[in-house]
Amino acid sequence: MKLKIFALTTLLFLSATICFSQKSDALNWKFSVQEQGGKSVLVFETTIKDGFHLYSPYNPEGASKPLEIKISDTQNYAAVGAIKEAVKPTEKYEEIFDVTEKYFEKSAKFTVEITPKSFVKQAVTGHISGQVCNDQYMCSMFDEEFSIDINPQQPEGEKKKPILSTSPSQNTDSPKEEKPQEDKPKDDSAVVDSAQNADTVVAPIAQADTLQNSESKADISSQPIEPINEGDGLWSIFIIAFLAGLAAIFTPCVFPMIPMTVSYFLKKENKFDAIIYGVSIIALYTVPVALLIIISNVAGGGEFTAGIFNALSTHWLPNILFFIVFMIFALSFFGMFEITMPSGIINRAENRGNKGGLFGAFFLAFVLVLVSFSCTGPIVGSVLVESASGGNAVKPIVAMFGFSLAFAMPFTLFAFFPGWMKNLPKSGGWLNTVKVVLGFVEFALGFKFLSVADQTYHWHILDREVYLAIWIATSILLGLYLLGKIKLPNDSDIPFVKVPRLILALIAFAFAIYMLPGMWGAPLKALSGYIPPLTTQDFVMGQGNVNQAFAQSTLCDKPLYGEHLKLPHGIDAYFEYNQAVECAKKQNKPLLIVFTGHGCVNCRKMEEYVWSDNQVLATMKDKFVIAALYTDDRTEDISGNSTIGKVNTELQISKYQINAQPYYVMLDASQPEKPLIAPQGYNPDPQSFVQYLQNGLNAYLNNAK
Repeated sequence: MKLKIFALTTLLFLSATICFSQKSDALNWKFSVQEQGGKSVLVFETTIKDGFHLYSPYNPEGASKPLEIKISDTQNYAAVGAIKEAVKPTEKYEEIFDVTEKYFEKSAKFTVEITPKSFVKQAVTGHISGQVCNDQYMCSMFDEEFSIDINPQQPEGEKKKPILSTSPSQNTDSPKEEKPQEDKPKDDSAVVDSAQNADTVVAPIAQADTLQNSESKADISSQPIEPINEGDGLWSIFIIAFLAGLAAIFTPCVFPMIPMTVSYFLKKENKFDAIIYGVSIIALYTVPVALLIIISNVAGGGEFTAGIFNALSTHWLPNILFFIVFMIFALSFFGMFEITMPSGIINRAENRGNKGGLFGAFFLAFVLVLVSFSCTGPIVGSVLVESASGGNAVKPIVAMFGFSLAFAMPFTLFAFFPGWMKNLPKSGGWLNTVKVVLGFVEFALGFKFLSVADQTYHWHILDREVYLAIWIATSILLGLYLLGKIKLPNDSDIPFVKVPRLILALIAFAFAIYMLPGMWGAPLKALSGYIPPLTTQDFVMGQGNVNQAFAQSTLCDKPLYGEHLKLPHGIDAYFEYNQAVECAKKQNKPLLIVFTGHGCVNCRKMEEYVWSDNQVLATMKDKFVIAALYTDDRTEDISGNSTIGKVNTELQISKYQINAQPYYVMLDASQPEKPLIAPQGYNPDPQSFVQYLQNGLNAYLNNAK
């Protein structure tokens, strides 16, 4: 008897393990919903194949696996009820488990009652799992996904009360307390009903309601609101610049100078000179940039300074010059020629440094900056130009401080602790390898400047697939170089490949493989902002099948500048403010203004990481008229007296007292002088952006009442 039980138990276990997490051929599920006054009853029905039985959700512990229904995102519902059985299950004592099991034959039906937090059409998703067996104890475990569309109706008695709730995607611990609304017209329920028919959440959220009361209506647009996460942007610039400064140390122009510099300070008893030396390095990189910004602010104001940096990052002339400079520096790194500062300048600075004292330490730092220019120049230029994009004049100062801090650290620390010198690797051929690797990086980054000019002026000479092809080829060549398959003029012989070179080669090849699907339209989200947008690509595999659910145009008429400008993910938009306002009035929709730019890295990140979210995409396309206003586009505007970018920049500064992208503003087209809710800047969290859009919709509906 025990042997029989053991054999049957083993058979049950093996058969269940083999078939786990699959659909069962013995079951044919059908999912539906019944709406009951603010609650939705999910219905799960199945027919069961002859000779098989399905176990009850309340099968006793220690028996066969009971049926489970798990609903995703339960925080979106005020209540989720227990599983109810529509018919009574069969009960039978099972000798194997020594319990009375409960199961269904032929058919089964279960219901789960949920109470949504908001009355909006939505999809309830989850998994239904359990175990189904035949009379010979051949069993299988199943785990099947379900998606049920619900459209809960607000109870008649509650329609005149605003429900303080979040959108279905928000993480909310508990529903907020309901408060009756006073002094509302009797036809409020009609407005609510019509909004429900449009699949819109009409329950005003606290923030939207606050912004619509009498106190908040006092001219929001007159108060400049900084975009969120600006501090995060400064920190990211600082970290990137700091890492660039560390990389610059390990170049042939800089690394050999560490022992030479330290030997100078070993002769001095006063270590204070070493501090002056480090501070001088930081000052030589940071102060000139800060002075230029201060002078431009004094001469023309903050807008003038922002305009300078915006021009540096988007105008074709500086971008072409930066591209050429980067190519020259890359060729120099490859060993084609050597770039050095004039010897006369270096000699005079060195003579002053030899005199000692505080001025001697300063001029010694000046010598270091001059001598290392051929290696640090391209790195500094890259960091400066990248930090200048977006019009924020503080970023270049932060970038130079981060770079110079990392660059000055080893010289100052080794001057204080000369014993550490013994742990430094000796100069040799590896330094030239570092320089060549930086040359490959410089070569690839140089095309970023050419790409910005290409997008801004719509030349279409460096579209996405061409850009990716260049980066893929560069990455492959870098990998081959690290493996010793390519040898450049100043390289030493490599008898064998060391482990660090092998690891770097693997990274280079992996990067090339990662980019390869982008040639056929893969999004490559990790590179968003650093490669041209997908809208510039000529061929995207399966493009006809992408976002078919949102394919219908929502535009009133053909958008101005639409032959040059497009938004990703099939989003229809206007690119001229007044045209968008008129369409929003005709369609009775709120207007979503997106201040963006071709050279804006964070704008591309928002498009790839946030706009691509299904809920964000559906809301933007269905509920708003969108105006995408490029602040750096050089296309001539309809007046013929300016460019699109200049007009949009002036509009953003004059109305919202800010010049930063991305920047999102929601308006009621009938009252465009003030935002519906507080504008928002860069925020890479899709759920937070959904909440922002929902707040604006609620505020717009409140305005319409």
